[in-house]
Amino acid sequence: MTVVQPRRAGTLHLPSGLLAVSGPDTGPGDGPHITLPVPPGEYVLDEAQVRYSYHCECHNAEVTTTQPTAVRLLVNGTPAAAWEMALGPQDDPRLFTEQQTAGFATDGATGCFADAGAWEPLIALFERGLIRGEPDLDGYEDIDDDSMFMHRTWDKVYGGELMSFATTGDGTYPVWVGRSQAGEVTGVVVLAEGMPELLPERDGPLDAGV
Repeated sequence: MTVVQPRRAGTLHLPSGLLAVSGPDTGPGDGPHITLPVPPGEYVLDEAQVRYSYHCECHNAEVTTTQPTAVRLLVNGTPAAAWEMALGPQDDPRLFTEQQTAGFATDGATGCFADAGAWEPLIALFERGLIRGEPDLDGYEDIDDDSMFMHRTWDKVYGGELMSFATTGDGTYPVWVGRSQAGEVTGVVVLAEGMPELLPERDGPLDAGV
């Protein structure tokens, strides 16, 4: 398994300067699970990818494929000096049990990056487009390009956007925040595939990114 270049998936408008990272299946009036202040603007969305080979039984041959493992909102190009797990308003690390993590919960195998300032209208559009299946809905679109990002909604009044992405299942997904030496947010990452298990070195050095 080797790490390949991140795939550019699009951009996200955050005019409010408050990023929401959450499952879109929150209760009415509950708001997003996690919010983070960032400068207002438009930010790049990336997908991390790995390439690996396996033996395909149906073709009786080695097959090489590329698979996404994580999504990122890139705030700026400064390398992260440290990473921290984002906390929700009810999270208190002092009360965590061993190996407990914070994050957003989903029972629909879906997470999203969104403008928290327009959360309610963006989620309403998401539900109307995906769950109710309203045809030709203005402010909603499906993303069909073999991407982890699946749906996009936008609010015309505030200009905020939402981009949903697939996870590997239901549960709680930690949100990792990269910070510069000065403490500024450089990027926000969600591991949608979990961390691959590292194998012991055998014939040669493993890829540094694995």
